[in-house]
Amino acid sequence: MFVYQTYWIWTQGKITGSLTLTLDPNRIYLVTGALVAKQGGDAGQVYISTVCRRSGHLVRCGVRDDGLDVEQSVKRLGLTEVLSNSTRVTIKLRGTGGLHRAEGVVYDIT
Repeated sequence: MFVYQTYWIWTQGKITGSLTLTLDPNRIYLVTGALVAKQGGDAGQVYISTVCRRSGHLVRCGVRDDGLDVEQSVKRLGLTEVLSNSTRVTIKLRGTGGLHRAEGVVYDIT
């Protein structure tokens, strides 16, 4: 297991920031992330919004922008997910106001 990529995302106000990483579909990755800084009384959430996977000769992308309300987002402040056969992942930080910062590491666990 080794670090493939580290990332940081910042938001200010009611906005969503995103980051897309290219992956090798022949490798297996552990994607992690968490809300690490917050200023103000509003909520923030880091999550995987899109994953593209290789299936034969096709690449299929699934969108996960689920629009959780604030109460639900508090229950899921961080992320941990294993991805295989993936060519791309998009990670987002959604803020409902104030300042928010998310950090994470993508590990190659092949």
